[in-house]
Amino acid sequence: MSELPGARITVTERDRALRELAEHLGAGRLTLTEYERRSAAAAAAVTIPELAALFTDLPAAPAPAAPPQPSDPAAGFAVMAGIAAAFALILAIVFGGWLWLLLLVIVLVSAPLLPTVLHRRRAIGRL
Repeated sequence: MSELPGARITVTERDRALRELAEHLGAGRLTLTEYERRSAAAAAAVTIPELAALFTDLPAAPAPAAPPQPSDPAAGFAVMAGIAAAFALILAIVFGGWLWLLLLVIVLVSAPLLPTVLHRRRAIGRL
């Protein structure tokens, strides 16, 4: 809501208050009669204190959950590249051949293509 305690409320604030009252009704904290009375008072409210008085005996609404953040494909690629480099280096040292280092090149070239291949296989499986 607005920062000033005596400020007039906006349409958005009034709608939010009506939604919160409906949630309290759905949760069983309000009877239908009480909900109707408070909804009418919220529709008629002009200032923040008038609106806040409707919620004094009700628990605060939980904060909306943050939307899930998509994972960064570059981070997964960097981890895979590091593991592939360490694995290829260990194989090259243990077996004494530099050809194992080609494994690193193969992994680094094919890793960016892997999500596309998996997506296509899933799409084919759905048909």
